Amino acid sequence: MITGIHHFSIIASSEESITFYSALGFRENKRIERGYDTVVLMEGYGVGLEVFVDASHSPASSEPLGLRTLALRVDSIEETVKTLGVNGEVKTDWNGKRYVMITDPDGNDVQLCE
Repeated sequence: MITGIHHFSIIASSEESITFYSALGFRENKRIERGYDTVVLMEGYGVGLEVFVDASHSPASSEPLGLRTLALRVDSIEETVKTLGVNGEVKTDWNGKRYVMITDPDGNDVQLCE
């Protein structure tokens, strides 16, 4: 079912976070400029890191600065969702990989990625 950690997602307030994670050994693979933020895809130590850089991120937002998502690598999305007894729409990520979003009992986002 679960084969490892796929990636973590965080919301950051500035490019300083990119510099910080680069110094920790993560390397930038891709940058996606959107109208309201910049998504920087990084990788290090076999784990992905998505940094959503948003200088104007409101503290009143439904998503606070910091950890956004824990993403777990799975063999099969369909089998994992069935085993867990949860529902979710299968989507495609920035790199063309399939994933589904679910939530834990406290409402925290968990992403299952193939």
